[in-house]
Amino acid sequence: MSLNIIRLCVGCESIEDLRDWQETHNEAPDYPGCVFTMTTMYPKRAEEIVGKGSLYWVIKGRIAVRQGIVAINRTLGPEGEQRTRLVLRAEWVQTVPTPTRPFQGWRYFDAEKAPPDLGSEADDAMPPEMAAELKTLGLL
Repeated sequence: MSLNIIRLCVGCESIEDLRDWQETHNEAPDYPGCVFTMTTMYPKRAEEIVGKGSLYWVIKGRIAVRQGIVAINRTLGPEGEQRTRLVLRAEWVQTVPTPTRPFQGWRYFDAEKAPPDLGSEADDAMPPEMAAELKTLGLL
């Protein structure tokens, strides 16, 4: 089983907001077809994550989407502070919307706790709002 990371997507109202932000602000030029996100702490278990794990995004209190983690790099911020860059595939895989409690930063996220992906075909995927409502009603 792979090890993943879970992180809050602060300021996003939807998966489309996340996608738009990453495509316009966070392209990773040294990794074609990838985007990135920055964080403060470097994961000590990075070797277990890179190339195998995903970053699960929490949007509006629910795990909603994941992106494969391609690389984890140490870098410097604008004022010379240590930062960590998580390089992600520019592919957003919707998951079954799953409520989660708020937390700060990121956390390790075991694969057995991760919600399943929604249908792999675009035609099979339902709108995230509908999936969240069905989950709340206990129907999904």
